[in-house]
Amino acid sequence: MSSLWWVPSLVVFGTTALIIVGVVLAVKARRRRAIASGRIADTRPEPIEHLEVRAGQALVQADEAVRRGVEEHAFAAAQFGVDETAAFAAAIESARGRLSEAFELRQRLSDVTPDTDADRRAWSESILQACTNIESTLDEHTDAFVGRRSEERLAPERVASLRALRTQVEARIPDAVATLARLSKLYAPAAFADQRDAVTTATAQLAEADTALSRAESAVAATEPAVPALEKAEGACRDATTALDALARAEERLADADTELREAIVEAERALAEASELRDSSEIPDAAERIASGITELRRVLDTVSASTGPQTPLRSVDDIRFAQARLDDALASARSAQQRIDSARETLSGALFSATSHLDTAREFIAANRGRVGPDARTRLAEAERQLALAKAAGDPVEAVDIARRAARLAQDAGDLAHYDAGPRTAPIKRHS
Repeated sequence: MSSLWWVPSLVVFGTTALIIVGVVLAVKARRRRAIASGRIADTRPEPIEHLEVRAGQALVQADEAVRRGVEEHAFAAAQFGVDETAAFAAAIESARGRLSEAFELRQRLSDVTPDTDADRRAWSESILQACTNIESTLDEHTDAFVGRRSEERLAPERVASLRALRTQVEARIPDAVATLARLSKLYAPAAFADQRDAVTTATAQLAEADTALSRAESAVAATEPAVPALEKAEGACRDATTALDALARAEERLADADTELREAIVEAERALAEASELRDSSEIPDAAERIASGITELRRVLDTVSASTGPQTPLRSVDDIRFAQARLDDALASARSAQQRIDSARETLSGALFSATSHLDTAREFIAANRGRVGPDARTRLAEAERQLALAKAAGDPVEAVDIARRAARLAQDAGDLAHYDAGPRTAPIKRHS
């Protein structure tokens, strides 16, 4: 019996342990119920993954707030004058700067460089704070002018103003139809895929504007609220204008791409001649082999472009040539002198800037036309591409500037690809080099 002296103690300690566990579980359960009911606050830190998702959503909302602010300012300035809307314009510029900084933080979160949990949390919280400030500031300015415009006593004047605007937009339709016909003859459908429905979109929006304006006129005659119908008509006219503007800019970009393609071919032929000389004079077999491979690839691309008949996609041809030429430049780097690299970069820079700008404009317009469907990743790439393009233009070293401009072009293409993916399969982007 003496050997079992410890049994009572075990019972006592075991019972005590069970009581303690029960108390702890009961306290935790009461705390969960209190948090759920709102009686006390949950002080646990939000998971980083949730915080990053909220930051991404906030970026989309802030980006849209800036876009809406720009549009609202344009209407307000037309109605109330530049002086009356100067503070609004300044707020938009400030918001753009803060939004750019927020997108840069998002880019850090999205790149391949590992980040600490502390950085991820701090950057996400900074994004959320910046976006909240952007939205609240712009909403304040927007609400002030919406309030001024929404006074029912101004409804008859707004009806007349919107009728005139709707007539102006409709007068652009024949030119837009002619533009589409020209583009269809000169270019492959993929070259202006994002604008192929511009006339259909504009026509449908004008029909919506007609319906809304008719409702507004009836409301004015019956002394009923007309502002909701006027706002709908205003938005429809704005969307129709946006579609037609995008089509006009697409024609300009394609004409510029035609010119750039001719220049790219001349530049590539010059690069081939230089590369052949450096290949023949190189004393390093591996370097000569890499140069020869680059020459073969660039010549193949040039021959393919030259052999193409019928409607073209000039920007894609420019991209193909520039991509092959960049590969050749990499192969030539070891065989060129420092001065030769600088001279070559100076010749290449304008083309690299053109490609980056063209892809930026294309992605920017697509995102603007598909606002509700494009998420934070595409917008982040776009903002980073804009930042890189600004750096390329400011760079003093042409070799560095070319590298940055090419990076900007790739980021802009990524932005376009991601935006098309978000918008759905109907708007799939042009296949391109990775």
